[in-house]
Amino acid sequence: MARLPRIEGEALLYYIYSEGRNNEIIFQDDQDRLYFKNLLRQLKIRGKLTFYGYVLLPRQYIFLLETQKKNLCQCMHLINSHYVNYYNRRHNRRNKLFRDRYKCFVVDKRNHLLEVSCYLHVLPEKEGLTNSLLTYQWSSFPGYIKKERREDWIDYDRILKQFPFDDQDGSSAYEKFVHQKQTGNISSLFKNLRNRNILESRDFKKEIHRSQVLSSQSSQEDGDAIAEKIIELVNHSSSWTSLKNKRKKLRAKNLSRNAAIYFLKQYTDLDNQQINGYFRSLNKSSISQMSRRFNIAKEKNRAVAKISDSLEKQITKIVLNEEKI
Repeated sequence: MARLPRIEGEALLYYIYSEGRNNEIIFQDDQDRLYFKNLLRQLKIRGKLTFYGYVLLPRQYIFLLETQKKNLCQCMHLINSHYVNYYNRRHNRRNKLFRDRYKCFVVDKRNHLLEVSCYLHVLPEKEGLTNSLLTYQWSSFPGYIKKERREDWIDYDRILKQFPFDDQDGSSAYEKFVHQKQTGNISSLFKNLRNRNILESRDFKKEIHRSQVLSSQSSQEDGDAIAEKIIELVNHSSSWTSLKNKRKKLRAKNLSRNAAIYFLKQYTDLDNQQINGYFRSLNKSSISQMSRRFNIAKEKNRAVAKISDSLEKQITKIVLNEEKI
């Protein structure tokens, strides 16, 4: 089955999750979970994101995320790549951590936000990890019910304001709502979408289309500016010429070109044909192959991996507009 295309626009709500490769554990202990949570908290500020909820399971993460601009793919790459780099270093491993790419559904927040938040929050109990949602530490649900459990990077008000206020700002009503849904057919929430990735109404489809059309021109201009900065940064790195392996000097020119292509594919929405436009004497069918070659090179050569990590930190700042080059 072909992959569903990513839908990016302004002010869209996403239900996002990713699982461990071959059903592997992605959070070994509390230190791993805290590191991942801190990544989300940092991205909330730097990427101008809004989080409405999250759940961390041993083999899976799930969260509700709203974007203010068209930057979902960039932010998700930052989250996954930074966590994988941390996890592999800490646990002395080099293998791929996540199964394929992350999954996401665009959600009509006016009609489905409550239902989706409930679906997310009951997962620890459905997975048999706890008998009480309030006692599960790695979820945003306790913060919705008790003010002292609230975290500064979660926006609780958007959901709680949909309930009649009681003495706990809607929290008691939300708790009742979640427990009522636990006994219902909430598990089928995304199953009927089949080959679609939008949980929506007919009018919401039109909103998505308008959002994508209105943001397409500005996002293309932003993408071009980011691409040019990435290429300049990678090509002007002084580290390439010092690379050597046991038998011969690595071809710095080809390696830096492949690195630039790799980062363009990771941090921009440019397709192969558009990326090819930045390079001379290349066939567009070779773009993906060159990206893979660099990925293999950094997996096999520690020096290349070190340069890649350094470049990625700088590119992260470029993408999030924290640094001008």
